[in-house]
Amino acid sequence: MIDQAGPILIKRYAGRRLYNTATLTYVTPDELANMVLEHRRFVVRDVDTGGDITREILDQILGRLS
Repeated sequence: MIDQAGPILIKRYAGRRLYNTATLTYVTPDELANMVLEHRRFVVRDVDTGGDITREILDQILGRLS
C-alpha cells in the first residue's frame, strides 16, 4: 500500500534517537527500513538544527543492508 498522505515527520534527537511524530514512539533504523519497504513516506529532521537529514538516514539504512 502506498501512503497518499503527506510524509511522516521523524525527529532525530541527541544521541541519534529517532522519534516518529505520527505514532509518538521512538523508532529504530530497522523500523525506518521497513517503512521504506512499505512505501511509506517520511522526512527526518534534526531537532537541534532543523535540517533535513533524510538522505543521511537513508544512506545509513542502505549501508546496513550491504
